[in-house]
Amino acid sequence: MEDSESLLPPLQHAHTYVAGEDGSRLKKVARGFGLTNTEARIPQPNVRVLPLALKLLWSDDTLERARMHSVGTLADNERLDDYGNVHRTMTVRRRRRRRGEGLVPLGHVKPDYGGDLSNLFEHPSKIDEGDEEDEDDDDDDDEESVDETIDVEVGGSITAAVFGIIKGTIGGAVLFLPRGFQMAGYALAIPIMILSTASYLYSANRLLECWRVEKAKAAMIDEIRALLLEGSPKMYGSTKAGEELKQQPSEGGKLLSYPELARRAFGSGAFCVELGIATMQFGVCLTYLIFVPQNLYEATHQLFGWEMSKTVFLVCMVLMEVPLAWIRDIRRLAFFNFIATLLVAYGLFSCVVLAFMEIAKDPELTYLDRLADLPPTNPDTWILFIGTAFFAFEGCITLIVPLQGAVSREEDKQRFPKVNQTVTSSIVAFYIFFALTCWAAFGSNIKTALTASLPPGPYATSVQLAYSLAILFTFPLQAFPAMEVVFHYTAHGAIKTDPSVRKKLSIQATLIVCCLGVVAYLAIDYLGNVVSLLGSLVGIPIALVFPPIMHNILVRDLSTFTKVLNYSVATLGVVIIGVTTYITILQWDKGAG
Repeated sequence: MEDSESLLPPLQHAHTYVAGEDGSRLKKVARGFGLTNTEARIPQPNVRVLPLALKLLWSDDTLERARMHSVGTLADNERLDDYGNVHRTMTVRRRRRRRGEGLVPLGHVKPDYGGDLSNLFEHPSKIDEGDEEDEDDDDDDDEESVDETIDVEVGGSITAAVFGIIKGTIGGAVLFLPRGFQMAGYALAIPIMILSTASYLYSANRLLECWRVEKAKAAMIDEIRALLLEGSPKMYGSTKAGEELKQQPSEGGKLLSYPELARRAFGSGAFCVELGIATMQFGVCLTYLIFVPQNLYEATHQLFGWEMSKTVFLVCMVLMEVPLAWIRDIRRLAFFNFIATLLVAYGLFSCVVLAFMEIAKDPELTYLDRLADLPPTNPDTWILFIGTAFFAFEGCITLIVPLQGAVSREEDKQRFPKVNQTVTSSIVAFYIFFALTCWAAFGSNIKTALTASLPPGPYATSVQLAYSLAILFTFPLQAFPAMEVVFHYTAHGAIKTDPSVRKKLSIQATLIVCCLGVVAYLAIDYLGNVVSLLGSLVGIPIALVFPPIMHNILVRDLSTFTKVLNYSVATLGVVIIGVTTYITILQWDKGAG
């Protein structure tokens, strides 16, 4: 055994610092690695160790940025480069050591250990006497904190985009579907949901193709500008043509969004698209102002036996939403959106649980028996469900383009349309299951606001309160795009960071929320009608009519079949708008509930 050990090569560079050893050498090594500051040695929490899904829900602001970018709005610390990519400036604090007259970043001073780190814990071959310090010296006097501003391109993963689609699609509108299914009958409601989803995805893909074409075209234009403009590092040859280019604005340096694509396709006619987007988002907020007072009325009646007027809750909600509508950077609301997401998930899960609990009360009838007993059609009111089906998407087609643009990796950009189809189809499949289950459980007397149809009890009350709180948090996110469209025309060219301009915008936001409150007061008992009318009059145009026409204009070399199909879809949308809007108004009393 001793002989075998004697054959082993002697261990080198394996001993470490021991008591009594020269402390200045070890201190110099630590200083070279930036370890002389005590604070630097304190372990800091690393958010990267959190599960990706939890991090995306908790701190990701992809959806909030998408809502801002959907109407061409940038945050104060964001800018666009020449290719239309969004960049964000960030300020970071770094520690630097004074070295002579200048500042040297910590970690850049390297002691001489013979050219490598193999003898890190041996005495260095050279130590300048001036660098040797006593162990008790305070190195903090030689350090200085410096703020540096860095510029990073904003981008995220395909997973963040998926969460953005889910959070942007699933909201309060899903609670209106069980009543909609009851008004149509399952034999008509299911095909209508499938066809509305197919047409929505068709238009979304058309929008994304328009985005890709315009993105590529803008990049080509800016490359040509770089070749022709004098002074450009890529310039060569004659610059005569570059003189004319100097007078023309670059199309690349613009944020591509649904309204911007409409402007390039329709010119001044893009006003109709912006009006549709604003009306849809304000309409969603209007349904929130009707839904929450109904919920709180039921909850307080169940908890305390109070018979408070819904108007009281409406006024309270308006007073709460007014200051939230003043926020111009809704990324600050990412945490509240996270809370709202959890509350919505709790509410939907609880509604399904309560539905199955209600079904289980009658052991003689199974779940399938309940479904079989549902009426397949309702010839009197089925057409009202068409508007409700399109309203279920809550205008989220405006988020598709900014979510596509937020994906950083090129291969993920190519995958995004397919991923969007899969995620949206899965959401709609859940919608159908949810609507059928709740309808089968709570019967034909189900109300438009599903939470008002839940069996009385603490569990149902918790669902009503949870959904009310979620809607309160979601309201400013839904209102923001519509507010920005209004501000674009009322404060065009104004510097929105100016305090006086911000004050004027806040006053306008206050007036808009109050006007929505007045309309909600007038329609407090007609939630079903409002949902159907908004879906028909506003939801269908922005999701079914405009995108196919824009595709025909912006994308060249389309086949005749594609052009005809686009115009056919748009024409069908116009016909549906006219028919459903007319019947919704004609049957106003039947849609109430």
